[in-house]
Amino acid sequence: MLIGISGMISSGKSELSKKLIKHYGKNALLLQEFSKEDEVFNTMLRWLYERKPNFDITFQTYILEYHLALVEQIRNKFIKKGLNEQSDFLFLDRFAAEHYIFASVNLDHCDQKIKEAYDLLFDKLVTKDDIPEYAIFLDVDFEHFQQRLFKRGREVEIQGWEANKKYFKKLLSVYKDVFIKIANKYQFKYEVIDTNNLTEQEVFKIALEKIEQYKASKQN
Repeated sequence: MLIGISGMISSGKSELSKKLIKHYGKNALLLQEFSKEDEVFNTMLRWLYERKPNFDITFQTYILEYHLALVEQIRNKFIKKGLNEQSDFLFLDRFAAEHYIFASVNLDHCDQKIKEAYDLLFDKLVTKDDIPEYAIFLDVDFEHFQQRLFKRGREVEIQGWEANKKYFKKLLSVYKDVFIKIANKYQFKYEVIDTNNLTEQEVFKIALEKIEQYKASKQN
C-alpha cells in the first residue's frame, strides 16, 4: 500500500513516518522527502527563502522531478524485497503532488503563462502511480507550526524566518484546502488529524489506528 504522510512544513510528518516504520519493521519502507545532506536541495531552498529573482519555477520543477524519481526508485526496491502491495506499506513523507501546493504560492506572483506552463508540466509528469491510495494529513495552526519549525532547527528556515513569515502564513492558509482539491482530483482517501496540543506519541497512536482501519477495509 502506498500511504502518504502529508501536511504543512513542521507538522510532524517525519517523526510520524519514523514511528510507523519502526512499528511495521520489515513490512514497510519509507521515502523521506529529502536528505539533510542533499547539497542541491539545501542550496536551492536557501535561494528560495532569499527570494532570488526568476528562480521560482526552476525550484518547483527540480523538486517535482527529483521527488518523482525517488518514488520510482523506492517502488522498485519495494518490489525487489518481495513486499506485498495489499498488506505491506510504502510510506511517503510528503508525496509528489503536494508540491503543487507550494507552487500555488511560490508562482502566485508570476505571469499567467508561467503558471499555465507549470500546470501542463505537472499534469504530464504526475501520474496515478505517483499518488498514494490513502493519506494521513497532519493539520497544524500557525502557533504550533512556528514552535515546531524552531524546534527542528533547520538553519535556512530559522535564519530566514522574519523575511519569510508572511510566506509561511500564506502557505499554511491554503495548504489544507489545496490538499483536499488534489485528493478530489486524484480520488484518493485521506484522514485529517488535528495535531495541535497532541504529543508525537498521541499523533502516532491516532494515525496507526486509522491506517489499520484502512487496511482492514481493503481486506473485507
